[in-house]
Amino acid sequence: MVNLWIALALGAVFMIIPIVVMGMAGVNTVGKMMKGLFSMALRVGIIGSIVYWLVQWDSIALDIVFVIIMLFYSAIEVKVKARLRSTSYVLPAIAGLFVGTMLTGVGMSLVNITSLAALSARFMLPVFAILLTGTADVLARALSMYYAGLRHHNQFYYYMLGNGATHHEALGYLTRRAVQQAATRGISAMVGGTSVGAGAVMMWAMIMGGMTVVDAVVLFVLLLFGVFCSSIVATVVAVKVARRYSLDAYGRMKNTK
Repeated sequence: MVNLWIALALGAVFMIIPIVVMGMAGVNTVGKMMKGLFSMALRVGIIGSIVYWLVQWDSIALDIVFVIIMLFYSAIEVKVKARLRSTSYVLPAIAGLFVGTMLTGVGMSLVNITSLAALSARFMLPVFAILLTGTADVLARALSMYYAGLRHHNQFYYYMLGNGATHHEALGYLTRRAVQQAATRGISAMVGGTSVGAGAVMMWAMIMGGMTVVDAVVLFVLLLFGVFCSSIVATVVAVKVARRYSLDAYGRMKNTK
């Protein structure tokens, strides 16, 4: 168990030392740091309170509702990061995130299917949070690439149509670029996840939660693979759905912003 008072005192020391060092160096960023601390404390407090009660109640129905809320929030983050102005572009992100994370999330539950622990908040919430966070970051990059292609490759699209290509074939180039971007970003995230810092912290948390070292390593690797798989699936689904908003009734490319 963590000693709360020692943790609070140590946290205060960890914040005082940088303030003293910055003061000695003449760097005046205390105001920004305090705003950042307040924002962090507010977010951690809200999320911590929600997770605390979800774990206490341990209700599958409430866990599913919270996962759905996280999914919608992640879709909005994708829209913001991809710099898409129209709210209609949230729908492709929702569809992609839903299919990708549900596919891998349900698969992750099979790892511990021998007990009801796979359906408990202690297992479901961290798994889906990691899957949604990792997938949303990759999907934002992929959709940004796709819509940027729509804006800047209109002539190529009409050139393909003029030479006998279907709308599906003409958009295939942009789809490949989006999937390629997702794969590149996903591989980078997978390699970055195995770094000493990220990997050690996650496995350490699993071990503190009662897992054996072997189980922690296996689950950690599965999570990395799961995020990569979810990212690729989410990108393909999102691009397929996004085509509805990319072309008008006459098959002409819209001025996507």
